[in-house]
Amino acid sequence: MDGVGFIGLGKMGGPVAGHIQSARFPLSVFDLRQDATVPFVRQGASAAQSVNELVSRSEIIITALPMPADVEAVARQVAAGISAGKIYIDISTSAPSLIRQLEPLFRAKGAHVLDAPVASGQPGAARGIHEVMVGGEATVFERAKPVLDAFGDQVIHAGHWVLEVFASSSFK
Repeated sequence: MDGVGFIGLGKMGGPVAGHIQSARFPLSVFDLRQDATVPFVRQGASAAQSVNELVSRSEIIITALPMPADVEAVARQVAAGISAGKIYIDISTSAPSLIRQLEPLFRAKGAHVLDAPVASGQPGAARGIHEVMVGGEATVFERAKPVLDAFGDQVIHAGHWVLEVFASSSFK
């Protein structure tokens, strides 16, 4: 694996990226607050100076961002620089329509998308998030599962689009 790129090292993303790094995946990190990257760099991660730089050196790119508008803006940057075979995963919680709107941008490049909103648990806990509900193609899920297992106690493939499951359930 070329490595994992992680964008968004805030309250949720920082601990998740830490679990990925502890699992010894080669890690590149990016955050608008450059100081957020320092602890990861001290532990061996590389800090990217831009989203495009991070995408160019990562096989799997994960975003953990606070607002749907942030997810959309960053996902569009990721899609602009992504190449065939790479995987984009968003672990933020956004409207079901957002990932469906963004997926064609990645498909056009031969890249893949997984939506993986996290549920329950505390991201700073010893193991990480308790549940990671993942939507997307089964073969892509299997490729990404070792990374998802680094921070999830229960990593569940929920079919093609997990956010559709959330939208039609009591998880609203």
